[in-house]
Amino acid sequence: MTTQRLPFPVPDERAHLFVTGYADMHGLVEDLVVPDGAPEAAATVLRTARELLRQSYYCYEFSTVAVMHSLIAVEIVLRDRIPGAGKKPLHQLIKQGADGAP
Repeated sequence: MTTQRLPFPVPDERAHLFVTGYADMHGLVEDLVVPDGAPEAAATVLRTARELLRQSYYCYEFSTVAVMHSLIAVEIVLRDRIPGAGKKPLHQLIKQGADGAP
């Protein structure tokens, strides 16, 4: 059996619209911290989203996946914080959270 080796990552040319090198990706995401008191499930999702954003230097499409992943964290937090969230759709939870009404 032969093993196929993947090539070393090559920077996505679109990444250079935002940063000059991979090291700059660390600075781009350093302020994306998980807030204290966030549910652990949301914290895990946010850390994954941050890492996806960093790795979008090599695969630009990861940035879109990172944004979608962040929405999962928003939903987790809203369901955790809004009493009776039940099976309400996300858009309703966002409106309810923005209005400040339980």
